[in-house]
Amino acid sequence: MPKTVGVIGGGVAGLAAIKSSLDEGLLPICFEKSDDIGGLWNYSPTPQDGCPSVYSSCVINTSKEMTCYSDFPIPKEFPNFMHRSYFQKYLELYASHFKLREYIRFNRLVEKVEKGDNFEETGSWVIISRDLQTGKFEREAVDFVMVCHGHLTEPNIPHLDGLKQFRGRILHTHDYKDFHGFENKRVLVVGIGNSGSDVACELSRHAEHVYISTRRGCYTMQRAGEFGQPFDQMFAQRWIEVIPVSLMRPIHYHKINYRYRHRDYGLSPNFRFDAGVSTISDDLPNRIIIGAINIKSDIKTFTKTGAIFEDGSEVKDIDAVILATGYNYSFPFLDSSIVKMEGRFSYLYKLIFPPNIHQNTFAVVGLVQPFGSLPPILEIQARLASRVFAGRVELPPPSVMLSELDKRKAFLKTRYVDSARFSLQVYFSQYQDEIGSLIGCKPNLGRLFFTDPKLWYQMVFGPAVPPQWRLEGPGKWSGARNAIFSVREKTLYPMQTRKSGQNERDGLYDGWTSLLKKLCLCALVVMLLNWLFRNGLVTLLERLRLDM
Repeated sequence: MPKTVGVIGGGVAGLAAIKSSLDEGLLPICFEKSDDIGGLWNYSPTPQDGCPSVYSSCVINTSKEMTCYSDFPIPKEFPNFMHRSYFQKYLELYASHFKLREYIRFNRLVEKVEKGDNFEETGSWVIISRDLQTGKFEREAVDFVMVCHGHLTEPNIPHLDGLKQFRGRILHTHDYKDFHGFENKRVLVVGIGNSGSDVACELSRHAEHVYISTRRGCYTMQRAGEFGQPFDQMFAQRWIEVIPVSLMRPIHYHKINYRYRHRDYGLSPNFRFDAGVSTISDDLPNRIIIGAINIKSDIKTFTKTGAIFEDGSEVKDIDAVILATGYNYSFPFLDSSIVKMEGRFSYLYKLIFPPNIHQNTFAVVGLVQPFGSLPPILEIQARLASRVFAGRVELPPPSVMLSELDKRKAFLKTRYVDSARFSLQVYFSQYQDEIGSLIGCKPNLGRLFFTDPKLWYQMVFGPAVPPQWRLEGPGKWSGARNAIFSVREKTLYPMQTRKSGQNERDGLYDGWTSLLKKLCLCALVVMLLNWLFRNGLVTLLERLRLDM
């Protein structure tokens, strides 16, 4: 019998964990507390405590070519930046294609994960779950555990002075679904991350007025970058990564301020540029410039009907406060000794493995926040965990893991502000390569330069799409090369719903052509005048000589 893997959660990470386990010859048993796959993207019109939640109008922040699982591209007909419903459809297609549903037990809440009787010898586990329909408890002995329950289920409700005395409506973005009920209201959104910006912009079209309070500010990036290309396809390119950060910093600074000078909009953080937070928002600066949204500083205290801010200003007659203050993450079904947490920092080697479990039979998939797309990161974490479980990858001893974790902690402390978000931060391509090296699927660019220079060029100077980590090694996919070359075609496909531009000319071309024509005409006129002058002068001199 194959060894079993208990997978906790059937969302984006959980589906990748099921498939990766199957790829390595393991038998996954997935526990999903809802009645369908998708996790966060399994939309419900009513929020539920302990469950991830997304608002109705949510659109993903990364383009489809950067967001797909590495061996299952998103259909070319889907929009580049998908509404939540499209992404849920993609997850359903993925689950159906690889026949993953048969390994999922729906309506099962994991109450406890504990060490098995012979844990010291085998590293085995026992998962205690409850059937939410019958209330029956079950114990399942498994060889390995992959925790894929996500980190967007526990709203972070910070202590805000005076909030309890505020008489208006108070809710977290976790509980926000749409603008209904906020029409003609004055709303204060606390926080300026992706969700906070989205909610504020949506409400600004229906509410009387919207204010955003921010402690640190942010830089905004639009989904469409230069020449309308998806921004992440432009930033996530390998050649950019080899240029020193000190050289790229001023370039990025001027690029991000080229369209909107952030300090003029009250947005820019008051500290070093590359330590700031970037928020993906197409609308926020536009809503500010038309006066629908005002940016305010951190809140000093709430009053019964409004708020006073750190700069001394005050906003009165606020009807609702929406807390866009992020999430806490925890492992309520685990003993605290399994995953060590120190403040906001989790002691997980490569953000996956707790070093104190020396048998390496336990993994966390999804406790990560990349500069870039999340699903491919979750997938490669699951791929590594499955290969470790199958005995095909050996991790370093616990002392080495702990040493690396201490270095990472020190690095985060010196580079970033103290934040749960930054403690999980990784760079997309670098992290993919780092984990890919352990798996054996990191693309060999040196060899490709000689054996397939066309592919090498596309991989270095094009977007670092997930299929790059399926070109070779374990899990190699025969369609990876074609997927890499078809990025441009699939990006344009859903937008080209009418033929356009057949007779289009750019102004630069027409201007230079017109100038060249005029110069040629002037040259001809000068040559003609020169000829007439010379020949006319000769004729005049001849006539004068004859007259004499």
